[in-house]
Amino acid sequence: MYKLGKRSLNNLQGVNPNLVKVVERAIQISTQDFTVVEGKRSKEQCSINYGKGRTASECIKKGIDPKYAQPNEKKVTWVSTPLASKHATGRAVDIYPYPINMKDSDPKKFEAIAAAMKQAAAELGVKINWGGNWQKTKDLPHFEVL
Repeated sequence: MYKLGKRSLNNLQGVNPNLVKVVERAIQISTQDFTVVEGKRSKEQCSINYGKGRTASECIKKGIDPKYAQPNEKKVTWVSTPLASKHATGRAVDIYPYPINMKDSDPKKFEAIAAAMKQAAAELGVKINWGGNWQKTKDLPHFEVL
């Protein structure tokens, strides 16, 4: 049985209490250890993330300071409004298999985490959405409370 580490607990600060309960239950039943790498995002973090994969002019059009533009980086957010991310309101978390290796995107590990999250949500009567189920761009680490 796994348990949440200090990093995960810190990253759950400000996250919707129902989503926190789901994460806490999921770690107990998961067959894959995991870490919460991001929960509630500050306005600056939303701007940083929005700037990845976008030009200065694209940022300016959306009210984001062009200093955050990183057109050569891979996009990490697909929201049309920079502060529309569920992370901005604490209604989403990003979870990675532990130990963390950002280059390891083994879908089986993320699917194991998703299975635990879905089971925990069902047990607790909380509705969640997994980014791995999205049709356009999959976001395997992403879970949000509905």
